[in-house]
Amino acid sequence: MSISEEKLQLAVRALRELGAKRILLFGSFVESPEGARDIDLAVEGIPLNRLLDADVAICDILQAPLDLVSREEAPDFFEIIKDYGKLLYEEK
Repeated sequence: MSISEEKLQLAVRALRELGAKRILLFGSFVESPEGARDIDLAVEGIPLNRLLDADVAICDILQAPLDLVSREEAPDFFEIIKDYGKLLYEEK
């Protein structure tokens, strides 16, 4: 699967506009983008009632299957992801 850096940055911008304070890329796309079947993103800071909006917006931008994990919804899983995911954005 090929996703341009430009599209990835547009996705980061959209997630930030929805309230994301930290965004991580994880899963198979990090190790082997061409062999990945989907894109896995973890976010922190987006209100739970806006997660569906975030999912739809990112799918529209990336035009690829997406798994979006929220720290607020799955804090234990997010703690694991933050140790090996690729940091795309973190609010200072």
